[in-house]
Amino acid sequence: MARPDALLAVLRAFADAVAKKTATPFAASAEEQLRGPFEVLLAAAAAEFGIDAACTGEAALPSRLGRPDFAVSAGGALVGYVELKAPGSGADSRRFRGRNWQQFKRFSAIPNILYGDGNEWALYRGGERVGRLVGLAGDVVEDGAGAVGEQDATRLAQLLRDFLSWEPILPRTARGRIDLKAFAALLAPICRLLRDDVAEALGSDASALAALARDWRQMLFPDATDAQFADAYAQTVAFALLLGRAEGADPLTLEKAQETLAAQHNLLSRALQVLTDPNVRSEMSASLGLLQRVLAVVPPAAFAGESDAAVQESGKQRDPWLYFYEDFLAA
Repeated sequence: MARPDALLAVLRAFADAVAKKTATPFAASAEEQLRGPFEVLLAAAAAEFGIDAACTGEAALPSRLGRPDFAVSAGGALVGYVELKAPGSGADSRRFRGRNWQQFKRFSAIPNILYGDGNEWALYRGGERVGRLVGLAGDVVEDGAGAVGEQDATRLAQLLRDFLSWEPILPRTARGRIDLKAFAALLAPICRLLRDDVAEALGSDASALAALARDWRQMLFPDATDAQFADAYAQTVAFALLLGRAEGADPLTLEKAQETLAAQHNLLSRALQVLTDPNVRSEMSASLGLLQRVLAVVPPAAFAGESDAAVQESGKQRDPWLYFYEDFLAA
């Protein structure tokens, strides 16, 4: 059980570290000064909760909306993402403007993302805020440890616990079966996020994805636009992972999916290998990681049998794969 006094000390140490970092004459952007102290804050809070958590920093992508600042795992499984803003930006999406608003719309597909500017924190799931906005009594830049009150620590601790405890929830029918149509709707925004990540990466000539798209056009579809390539990329990768899981890939890593598909779907296996080459996958790590995390909670057997959502009014079984494509292509 977490100790309130320990959490208060952890949060005050975070505020003190931010104040010291931003006060140095060689400090970079205020947002950048939050990264190190936040990693320490999250690790210490997670330890108090008895959760084995780790942050993985995402590289900044200049001039692009890019990826959240951190991917966070708990117990070895991805639980969500963290987006840090410069102190004073706030964490209330209703006050976001310009780039921050455009970025929030992109990240609204993420089912568990924590926003924070050091002074204000909020948890969002699917673009909707969960729980209350947590604000500190003072300003971490100006007041350091003095910015934090006892009530602040209690509220932020609950927010962090909720964030670290997230797991994908499979939609089920009234009879308790997995609702494949609802599951497709759950996947659709994540697939669109993957598509948008690809489309944005194609705007940079230095992108490994841009080089892959050039090869794709030369060998297969010379007249394909960037938008068409992004669509094809997202559909192929998502379908390959879905089929790999359906055929028993466990755990659902890219490598395991490739290996599983190779037995009966060698072409798709090779396509997945090329499309998610390490040089390429780093450019869409957030969306790709989310897709794997959500698919990984589905038992492979769920794709094999009839479900309530896969039966038409006529009583005939309908191919559950169609639900995925209909939701994705209709977006």
